[in-house]
Amino acid sequence: MAEYRIDDLAQAAGMTTRNVRAYQERGLLPTPTRRSGRALIYDDSHLGRLRIIDALLQRGFTSAHIADFITSWETGKDLTEVLGLQQAVTATWGKSEAPLEVPRELVDTFLGDAESAPVTGAELERLEDLGLIRSHADIVEFTQPELLATFAALHGYGYGLDGLIDVYAAVGQRVDDIARLMVTAAKDQIITDHGPGWLPDTDAETAALTKMLNHLRELGVTAVQNTLAQALDRVLQNELGSYLETAAEQRGAAKQAKP
Repeated sequence: MAEYRIDDLAQAAGMTTRNVRAYQERGLLPTPTRRSGRALIYDDSHLGRLRIIDALLQRGFTSAHIADFITSWETGKDLTEVLGLQQAVTATWGKSEAPLEVPRELVDTFLGDAESAPVTGAELERLEDLGLIRSHADIVEFTQPELLATFAALHGYGYGLDGLIDVYAAVGQRVDDIARLMVTAAKDQIITDHGPGWLPDTDAETAALTKMLNHLRELGVTAVQNTLAQALDRVLQNELGSYLETAAEQRGAAKQAKP
């Protein structure tokens, strides 16, 4: 395990030595038991704790909230049962293909407002219907962790969860239509080549069919990515042009109205 003096620990965590000392004084960071001369020696557990504290502060948690969570942890509860912190608030979001378990109270913090507008049961049901989450008592399991980060980031710009779900559902419906088109094309080609009801009899035929389907899949994914990117650029330019034209007209009218 790595060892750090306080200056090294602060640098590794991307914060100041003053912050490290403050968190230690507030009981958020445990005081090391090891010393080298007069200097305290910290380890990776301290670095991990600082990263968690920083991530929670950036998401609006107060020092008091964080202290409560840490107290629960240190009184015998497992960290993942209390917050799922190491997974839920660090930079690994979206890089893991495994489902991500997040305590219910953190869902409110990331995707809603824990005090004034928490995520509703109806919104969770919509997410579950879309296959994006699985609910387990006080834990919400995100089947596509990268969407948690994306939804949370857009929520920071003022987007409501219901609206984001609407967009995702609409896009998903259109992607389903594209998938049906691609699968139908594959089925029609098999019928053209071999007749209806054909199944491969040899390893070579199976390999050839698998290769063809994989190529078709690659075509579909590439076509959707490229076409969507080009369409977004085109529509954005058109919409931005109209928006700027309206803004210019309003600004001109406001100037003329001034005495």
